[in-house]
Amino acid sequence: MIISTLLLLATQTLAEDYRPLFHFVPEKNWMNEPNGLIKIDSVWHLFYQHNPSANVWGNLNWGHATSTDLLHWSHQPIAITSEDGVQAFTGTSYYDSENASGLGTSQNPPFLAWYTGYYPSNGRQDQRLAYSVDLGMNWAKFPGNPIISAAQEAPHDITGGLETRDPKVLFHEGSGKWVMILAHGGQNKITFWASTDAKDWTWVSDLGTAQVPGLPSDITGWEVPDMFQLPIEGTDETTWVLILTPANGSPAGGNGVFALTGSFDGEIFQADPVDTSKLWLDYGRDFDGAMSWENVPGSDGRRILAAISNSYGANPPTNTWKGMLSFPRTLALQQTNDVRTFIQWPVSELLTVGSPLKTIQNQTITPGQDLLSSVVGTALDIELVFIPQADTVLSLAVRKAGSQQTVIQYKQSTAILSVDRTASGDISYDAAAGGVHSAPLQPDASGVVRIRVLVDTCSVEVFGGKGEVVISDLIFPDETADGMALQVSGGSVVLSSVVVRHVSLD
Repeated sequence: MIISTLLLLATQTLAEDYRPLFHFVPEKNWMNEPNGLIKIDSVWHLFYQHNPSANVWGNLNWGHATSTDLLHWSHQPIAITSEDGVQAFTGTSYYDSENASGLGTSQNPPFLAWYTGYYPSNGRQDQRLAYSVDLGMNWAKFPGNPIISAAQEAPHDITGGLETRDPKVLFHEGSGKWVMILAHGGQNKITFWASTDAKDWTWVSDLGTAQVPGLPSDITGWEVPDMFQLPIEGTDETTWVLILTPANGSPAGGNGVFALTGSFDGEIFQADPVDTSKLWLDYGRDFDGAMSWENVPGSDGRRILAAISNSYGANPPTNTWKGMLSFPRTLALQQTNDVRTFIQWPVSELLTVGSPLKTIQNQTITPGQDLLSSVVGTALDIELVFIPQADTVLSLAVRKAGSQQTVIQYKQSTAILSVDRTASGDISYDAAAGGVHSAPLQPDASGVVRIRVLVDTCSVEVFGGKGEVVISDLIFPDETADGMALQVSGGSVVLSSVVVRHVSLD
């Protein structure tokens, strides 16, 4: 009995050691993709799929947390509950500023949240509505739920409405109507619905693989749609952006997130031809079900994304919690010579909690040197700016001790950025937990390569260039694996700048 108790305590301690220091995780139990991200006054609201009673998928509710800086999160009571045999699946939120729904008043318009109702007893899915009249802190379910029944979905769904979910809702100014986008599980399509009051909905169009020019046919199982307008930097134009999470076809295998641009008239999304080299928002294994914050003031001007960092179900070796939010990142769209590129970057708030551990300026590193061997840390923000010579390979190892390390590498001859998890710690929990993930990254016009690496207790997020490629991966090293190494092979590399910051929320 004493031995069993000691083993249990040791396991729980290890699980607590894996708890991230600057990424959001639930207080306990299961979390998957974010829901209903919205900013209300000065408060960022994060809702998420949550099982409050167990550390596995099931009994899904909308968990809730709030922050004023996207760094420090306060856990709130469950926002939308699973009850009466209906679970609260994924959805989105929006501000009903004109009280079109009639669920608030003209003096106090409501915030609305749409979600999928799921019946475990028979697998049925329908669409539901909740609302808040106290700035998003408490939510009431609309008495007329469901607002779209499985029977209403059935003519547009090959399963008869059993696999219709993940409502993304927005108000379309051009048509003066509310728009809902629904994913159809396993069917490689979404449907668009319209409403004048956010409660009564009519189907208006489908979008499937055949309507997206150049989309590879192996990208299948679309889920979790998000859609918004985004400025095209360098022009005076905007474009519509549609984000989807497919179950198959991503660069690292499993779920991934891709983004399309196009036009939208309130009923039909006309997708631009796909450039497969710029399709994916992340080349790692652990960026899934991405969603963006709505209602961010124009004075802020950012479109901010977050996703769930876990594509292994209940397998990761954490015992008291499961599922982590990716660090919030901005999404922008740049255009150069008619080529559009999505740019992602960690939100600037992170710099307010970073303190320098090591700075290197204008130094050449040669084979056999290690310039960061004296630096340790498990919560780091690292920026590298360098000029690689021909046939050189620059390697940054983090969470290093003994045989354990996670290696971020840039190979000049192929212009490839990679993350190597083959020795990152515990990779036994899932067949996909190790390996190497890579992305193409060209130097800029001056021959300079930029890499930014966020390291937390159980994750790395690697941003290449200005943020045109990102690789996000979970890692589970020993607690003692806190070392670093910066090395080169094949020749020398000129380091314009290296900055290693310790991240602390205390």
